[in-house]
Amino acid sequence: MDTRLLAVPLLSLALSAQTAVVDRVAVVVGKTVFTQSEVDDEARLAGMESGKPLDLSAASRKAAAERLVDRELLRQEMTATGFRIPSADSGTLIDGYRKSHNVGPTQLQAELTRYGLTQQALVDRLNWELSLIRFTDQRFKSFAPPADNNTANRVDNAPQQPAPETTDQQMDAWLKQRRADTRVVFVPEAFK
Repeated sequence: MDTRLLAVPLLSLALSAQTAVVDRVAVVVGKTVFTQSEVDDEARLAGMESGKPLDLSAASRKAAAERLVDRELLRQEMTATGFRIPSADSGTLIDGYRKSHNVGPTQLQAELTRYGLTQQALVDRLNWELSLIRFTDQRFKSFAPPADNNTANRVDNAPQQPAPETTDQQMDAWLKQRRADTRVVFVPEAFK
């Protein structure tokens, strides 16, 4: 057998192995792994949504990883409680984003390009945010006590108003407890 025939496939295999991209593990939440590129995407999305310049510094990526930990813990709670994640039309989500950020289609595409994002990544983020709002309303909603405890001056069947600061406080306390109960490992090399 001609060894040159065997050398060509081996050479092409070796060259393709050299071009493979390896994504580093950045953080582990329980059994869920987030890669460095997922952390970078979170930092990119957060920067774009807030209108801040792209910042992929170690501190920004660490903050993004912290948000991914919270997101994963909330996702696990959604699954455990049987919460059905609503699906929204991607066009409606993009239109809402463009309206709230006062950008046209061309400007939006330019921002996505500047931040190294795809429109699908933005749609996924907006879907998550919508789901999170609905879930926290359901899971952490608390009600403010009536302004006047005199039952003669209130209607018992009247809906009570949610207390947003209490909802946020409840969710923060819950996340703190879940973090304490869950194995969370940040890989230091991913944040250098």
